[in-house]
Amino acid sequence: MRDWVVKNIHDSIHGTIRLEDWMVEVIDTPEFQRLRRIKQLGFADLVYPGANHTRFEHSIGTLHVAKMLTDDAEILASALLHDIGHTPFSHSGEGIVRKYLGKEHEDVVDILKGSRIREILEKNGMDWKNVAKGILKPPVSSVIDVDRIDYLMRDSHYTGVAYGIVDFDRLIKTLEFDGENVYVSIKGVRAIESLLISRYLMYSAVYHHHVCRIAKKMFEKAVEWMISENEIDPKKLVEMDDHDVVSAMRNSCGFPKEMVSRLDTRRLYKRAVYAPKQDVGVNIEKIDTKRAEREIAEIAGLDEQEVIVDVPEYRSEDYDIPVYVNGEFVSVEEISPLVRALKNAHMQNWRMGVYCPAEHVDSVRKVSVEYFDINTSTQRKLSDILDL
Repeated sequence: MRDWVVKNIHDSIHGTIRLEDWMVEVIDTPEFQRLRRIKQLGFADLVYPGANHTRFEHSIGTLHVAKMLTDDAEILASALLHDIGHTPFSHSGEGIVRKYLGKEHEDVVDILKGSRIREILEKNGMDWKNVAKGILKPPVSSVIDVDRIDYLMRDSHYTGVAYGIVDFDRLIKTLEFDGENVYVSIKGVRAIESLLISRYLMYSAVYHHHVCRIAKKMFEKAVEWMISENEIDPKKLVEMDDHDVVSAMRNSCGFPKEMVSRLDTRRLYKRAVYAPKQDVGVNIEKIDTKRAEREIAEIAGLDEQEVIVDVPEYRSEDYDIPVYVNGEFVSVEEISPLVRALKNAHMQNWRMGVYCPAEHVDSVRKVSVEYFDINTSTQRKLSDILDL
């Protein structure tokens, strides 16, 4: 691989990042420049005013971390392009693309196929299809990957939350990439513990903060309404940025216009219910959120748009990081009691939410508690789950 460095970027997290000429060419394409106008943390600035960083600088930071593990040009291109398929407000539109297009934001084949990026990659001896596939493989995507390392450090910095502090130097020195998998040596267990503590605390304090969840679900509900009314083509979401979709909502009528006004002025829906898994009496995996919203609203005498049911994914596999010990791989949770405790605590932090306008909280709460058979007797205080 050529080692011609034509540009240095000063990054707020990593300091000076050195870019080769092909990297600069990719960054200068319209598809990559769009990431400047997509916030990394969606609506987190409603809670943390400094959280206005974008997918643009995160993608370059992810490239930098990848360069610490490999010099394979195709892998570095995958790291640089891993977020090129993000919709406006990052993960806030991800569920919509999954529902209507059957795709994840990592599925970038259609984006690269007809773009200038493909030409740049091929001109520099790379197979663009391998680059697309590499986005879904280590070290770009794994239980521990270069994407996660950068976003934890970056998101902590811009939110002002100290929980995301990671011993980057120690972590990188103990990480290994064998061309197929990323793992850590036994000497790196403490660095991995630090990373997982940071991840756990950042999820509870930032990523799954109830205000961020409420704003995200309000946005999704408005965009889905616009899709149903043919005001937005879901295929175009991967070409739009935050400004495009906000403008479309403001130029809409009725519900989307109301939602963007609420987001603009921070008049958000409120929690009617916020319950841990053990207190939900129905199978969360079988909850049809749209049906639940419709039926709760009907019983409460409200419009369907005034009720949002939020059932986050329930998963724990992200703690199963491989550690190389005495010639074999074991999960870090087998070595570290701390990681086992974190994994359990992560699952305990899960909450199902039902949101609605403030004036309807009491009626929606009453209906929702019965609808989902929510047990409140095990709680020390009812306010712990119902936001009283």
